[in-house]
Amino acid sequence: MSRGCRKHLSKIQKAKTKYELQQIASDIQSELDRRNISYDEALNVGNILQDKADTLGGDEIVYAISDRDSY
Repeated sequence: MSRGCRKHLSKIQKAKTKYELQQIASDIQSELDRRNISYDEALNVGNILQDKADTLGGDEIVYAISDRDSY
């Protein structure tokens, strides 16, 4: 896993709200768009982010790259 992904993982672990997670998801998408991280890395981190969002509870939805994108 790249240094950039580890940075995002650290932020995910520290996040206390879904709003913070949404900001991180946006950062991950930007990194992917700039090709600083691969799609597989973004998908892996996005899945971890979604799992963290599930533990926080609440009605808010976090939009992130993840396996949940398949409809």
